[in-house]
Amino acid sequence: AEEAKKKENANAEKKEKKISGFLSAGGTLSSGNIDKTDIKATGGVATDDSIVSFELSGKYVFAESDHKTKNNGIESSLKLDFIQYRKWSPLLACEYIHNTYKGYNFRLDAVAGVKCNIYSKPKVNAYSISLAGIYDVVDYTDDKKTLDDRAFRLSLRPKMKQKIGESVHLIEKIFYQPKINDFNDYLIKNETELECKIVSILYLSIIYEFDYRSVLPPIREDVTYEHSDNSLEFSLKLKL
Repeated sequence: AEEAKKKENANAEKKEKKISGFLSAGGTLSSGNIDKTDIKATGGVATDDSIVSFELSGKYVFAESDHKTKNNGIESSLKLDFIQYRKWSPLLACEYIHNTYKGYNFRLDAVAGVKCNIYSKPKVNAYSISLAGIYDVVDYTDDKKTLDDRAFRLSLRPKMKQKIGESVHLIEKIFYQPKINDFNDYLIKNETELECKIVSILYLSIIYEFDYRSVLPPIREDVTYEHSDNSLEFSLKLKL
């Protein structure tokens, strides 16, 4: 059994480079800082390679009510995985957020760490956990600069991808990101996705996202912020 597992891992490492992409559009029901129905568009491109693989993705959310903008946010990320099919693999990432409705002119994270592949079976499941360090740079909408705009954080992230039946995948990611010198300042992010194949390259995606921040931006123009945000997204995804 051990020899078979080694062969399976070796075959995975010999996979030819594959470039893929996706586009999706849908709606989100949100509560927390933004109690509105949003329109969301996402897209990304990735390479799946045994030496260096990368994933570039972006998301845009917009909502308007009574001719007034209620939400207008951009998120993007770039992730690099090195020797990703090994037991231990280094990773680098960069994440960007812009959303003044959450109190951010921008938030920029530089991430470096290592991933441990716990168990995987090609096209069936993959379980991993990663530990990384983050350099966090934030430009808050608050002009008084009452909060630190730079911080070092830790990031612990378990991830699961599991095939259910013939055409459904469950993807679960959880991030815990405390500030190194103050564990009372922390971020928690959870993303749960059910991806169901409809036809060849068309999928139905249902995503639940939960974001929590223990420290809130200061009040701006009589606007208060919430500790947590919840969103439930329904979208159609085109995989290229």
